Amino acid sequence: LFQVMLALQNTAPADLDLPGIHTELLPTGEPVAKFDLSFALTESFGTETPTRTETPTRTETATGTDTATGADATTGTEIETRTETPTGTEAETARRRPAGLLGAVDYAADLFEHDTVQALADRFVRVLDALTREPHRHVGTVDILDPAERHRLLVGWNDSAREVPAATLPELFQAQVARTPEAPAVVFAGTEVTYAALNARANRLARLLIERGVGPESPVAVMVHRSVDLVLGFLAITKAGGAYLPVDPDYPAERVAYVLEDARPALVLTSTDLAPRLGETPPSHLVVDAPETLAVLRGFEDTDLTDAERRAPLRPAHPAYVIYTSGSTGRPKGVTVTHQGLPSVAAAQAVELGITPGTRMLQFASMSFDASVWETVTALCNGACLVSAPSHDLLPGPALVRLVAEHQVTHAMLTPAVLALLDPEELPTLRTLVTGGEAVGQSVVESWAPGRRLVNAYGPTESTVCATSAGPLSPGPTGPPIGGPVPNSRVYVLDAALRPVPPGVGGELYVAGAGLARGYLGRSRLTAERFVANPYGVPGERMYRTGDLARWNADGELEYLGRTDDQVKIRGFRIELGEVEAALAAHPAVGRSTVLVREDRPGDRRLVGYLVPAGGRTDEVDTAALRAHLGGTLPEYMVPSALVVLDALPLTVNGKLDR
Repeated sequence: LFQVMLALQNTAPADLDLPGIHTELLPTGEPVAKFDLSFALTESFGTETPTRTETPTRTETATGTDTATGADATTGTEIETRTETPTGTEAETARRRPAGLLGAVDYAADLFEHDTVQALADRFVRVLDALTREPHRHVGTVDILDPAERHRLLVGWNDSAREVPAATLPELFQAQVARTPEAPAVVFAGTEVTYAALNARANRLARLLIERGVGPESPVAVMVHRSVDLVLGFLAITKAGGAYLPVDPDYPAERVAYVLEDARPALVLTSTDLAPRLGETPPSHLVVDAPETLAVLRGFEDTDLTDAERRAPLRPAHPAYVIYTSGSTGRPKGVTVTHQGLPSVAAAQAVELGITPGTRMLQFASMSFDASVWETVTALCNGACLVSAPSHDLLPGPALVRLVAEHQVTHAMLTPAVLALLDPEELPTLRTLVTGGEAVGQSVVESWAPGRRLVNAYGPTESTVCATSAGPLSPGPTGPPIGGPVPNSRVYVLDAALRPVPPGVGGELYVAGAGLARGYLGRSRLTAERFVANPYGVPGERMYRTGDLARWNADGELEYLGRTDDQVKIRGFRIELGEVEAALAAHPAVGRSTVLVREDRPGDRRLVGYLVPAGGRTDEVDTAALRAHLGGTLPEYMVPSALVVLDALPLTVNGKLDR
């Protein structure tokens, strides 16, 4: 029925006074922990109770027998009592006067560590102290953290400051061009472009964009297939001062039209084959591979631009790119990200991942996914070579394996769903892998961590790609954490009143720091709802409410717990889908899995589990045995009504699980 109990014994003890008989209490042995955790408080009476006393604990051993704790195993928790020394005629009645509380905590040792229970007891005493001093105080206003713990959560574990230049993306890229002008910058379909050549072409295109009205605060859409022109467009737009707005040509026509109408870009860069998709009355656009465009570009200078040539000086606070992401209302929203967070991505993060001249970075992410910005920036601002290819050569499987081997790719950012489809033995050149975009299963870590650097990165689009990272990961008994803040970012786990919660306690994750986005393009109200004032920063600073649940562990790393809106209700029962997925994934026959709620008939909501067998043979999966396994670890209402075996889980264009 419940796991935690608090009992208050608040009646005065009875006296056993039998004439002619001496009585005394005899010990009955230490009790076994009857609950996961139980607090027992007893009111003391009389005048001899000390002002402060310690709270002992008892722990349950693995065998179920009880071990009494000695002096060195007490919690050390002090419970304050208030007593008055009786004088005169009061002495007679003082024997039954309340003299404070004595407390003890019992806990199951296979669930709790001693330090955890100690911290719980300390916080409980802190609440009692605050409320007995101020009885009219609202319970929710009591700070349960001690000053040292609060400082560790807000400052110590957020100590991510790094020295990086206050520069825009063009300045970062141009500095790298000066260092390695003849090094390969981009490889695509047999074509190799050096840093100097790429920079010169981007400068010419940037001058044409300025002539066409592009400047700081101007979104410029890019709808071209994967090619050198895609990278060229990104660089040229930012050199002109504009904000790069990728539009995936594989998107349905309705979504393309919506993005262009919502963003109202100053210009659309496209190609000859894609220009017809702009509609019968297309917006202002430039066909980058048209002969007339190429002829015009040859007439511009190829030297680096200055602010005098731009329509206004370019500053780090200006937008660098706009990424459209799905919205809870069903309407995609554009996230505007400035240049301010890019130096941390290009410098500090690259150092931690070993991205240097000679590195070969795979350009795998969809152009509409902000991970593509991370790939481009970390590669081209550090002298690495960006390896790109047509979309069909990036499909997880033989094509991708051939591409990685042919170009000796060393670094890549791949989602867990993609990694689950690949064999680590077939990709020996990949020495550093960054994974993210969705929760990483332990099976992925076990397969990919040995022999290489595997980093788990987390970050909403509303930050500059990554907000936290953990790594190098190694196989272990629990799922990998999402780590701590990346350089010059800060993260907070807060309750509903925006107060930090203790380690081990779940709360909503907030992101702050240099990488925070400006907000949502043209949606000031939504921006104000999600980007809120940061009570732990400098005046005027904001933080982003991610909607993700997380908790700090004892090592100062964040553990991802799911979404605030992932909870579902089936037949009146509240269910976290992640818990069911974890139980299904724990079976050795299951390689990948997910659980959804289906409502095929109105009002009839059911859990359905989808799984890919670990051995690859769909005909060898015994779904009845799997349901029995789930029934052994989950309540009946959490066991999926049906289990569907698939050859592979479907993926979105971003490489995430397509629910």
